[in-house]
Amino acid sequence: MPSVTRFCEKASDILERFCLIGAGALLVVNLLDVMLGVFGRFYRPPMWTTDLARITLVWVVMLAAAPALKHGEHMAIRIIVDRLPKTPQTIIAVLRRLAFAGILLFMVVYGYNYAQKLSLFTIMTLGIKKSIPLMSIPVGMGLMLIQYALQQFIPIVGDSDSPGEGAS
Repeated sequence: MPSVTRFCEKASDILERFCLIGAGALLVVNLLDVMLGVFGRFYRPPMWTTDLARITLVWVVMLAAAPALKHGEHMAIRIIVDRLPKTPQTIIAVLRRLAFAGILLFMVVYGYNYAQKLSLFTIMTLGIKKSIPLMSIPVGMGLMLIQYALQQFIPIVGDSDSPGEGAS
């Protein structure tokens, strides 16, 4: 096994663990927050529970997107492409990879710029800047982009697709 492939597999596994640990921790926070909000309704619920639940849920989804990409759990519609001859399939696969990476890169840049523009505003119930929940977009898309780049160097065993193809 070449050293580049080995490095990419190890980096991909570390990134996956990092994302899943972060998403899992935020999911626990989310569940506790929702339970506090539900049971707090019997007395006087804290005003911030809904905002915190929303923010943690968005972060959970964005952090879990990179591991989902690694395992090919994102949707891909290939019914027409699979019926084409081999050469057009290869061309479409390359174009799809470039488009997917381009969209992720665009979302990182655009998401960061958008979060920075809204950093002047505050979520009053939590006392935090609006950029904190919005940073989930560039962070999540950036992690997906890194994972996608790593997957391009890892061969898929027992699959006719080329590396990372099942994840786009």
